[in-house]
Amino acid sequence: MTDAESTTDQLESNAEQPQMEFDVYCHECGYNLRGIVTTRCPECGTGSPALQNAKPSIPWAHRESLGNVRAFIRTVLFASFGLRKLSQNVYLPIDFAESQKFRRWTIGTTMLFAIAFVVWFQVSGVSGLLSNSFFTDLRGMIWPSVVIVCLLALYVVLATGVPSLFFDYRDVPVSLRNNAVALSYYCAAPLAWWPIPLAISVLIILQNPIDMRTRWLAVTLTSIAFFAPLTPIVLWCFQLFRIAKRVLRGQTGRKVWLTIG
Repeated sequence: MTDAESTTDQLESNAEQPQMEFDVYCHECGYNLRGIVTTRCPECGTGSPALQNAKPSIPWAHRESLGNVRAFIRTVLFASFGLRKLSQNVYLPIDFAESQKFRRWTIGTTMLFAIAFVVWFQVSGVSGLLSNSFFTDLRGMIWPSVVIVCLLALYVVLATGVPSLFFDYRDVPVSLRNNAVALSYYCAAPLAWWPIPLAISVLIILQNPIDMRTRWLAVTLTSIAFFAPLTPIVLWCFQLFRIAKRVLRGQTGRKVWLTIG
């Protein structure tokens, strides 16, 4: 095949590709692919999935076909354990209103779990395992439990919204900034199952593992009690850092401060 024929075939192939009519970005170099008709980034030459599929891979974006409940569960799993896949969606247009709906679902689910745990704690007394006087006194007091639930609700509402402010940098393209803000709400997905490791931690504490004769078991249970409630928060912060790494290229200071914040 001659060079002329090869060029003609390439032009015909490019003509068959749909032209990007909105801002999408190369997942390798961050180049704006708007108006591009090829399947490769003209800046770095990498084949970009954004040119082949301009719809985010987040299950919540497909909830019309999946249904709300199934889309929410899949998104929680996707955002909690698909550590690299979620951040790649920052280069695609993300519906801000949909991300806010997912945030409300996350807050609601977290609070339902928390309220269920408090009710179980108050009514059943954790199956008679309350040997510690502090927990016994706490179980007999309704108001502290109500205050704890209200404070937790306030924390979840504020904590799921504040990280979006860290992406408000003027030197970041507006469309990319908007994508990062919307995607930051999906990062809070691990909070939906936060009360579960929290309940596990409380149950272990009630067993008073420090007084166990088997030292390795005591150390293991104590470590689980300490780290279990931190797991969802660590995953949440890691997802924010992954997004910051893609949006704030080469700006390590900002990425670190975003994660700390």
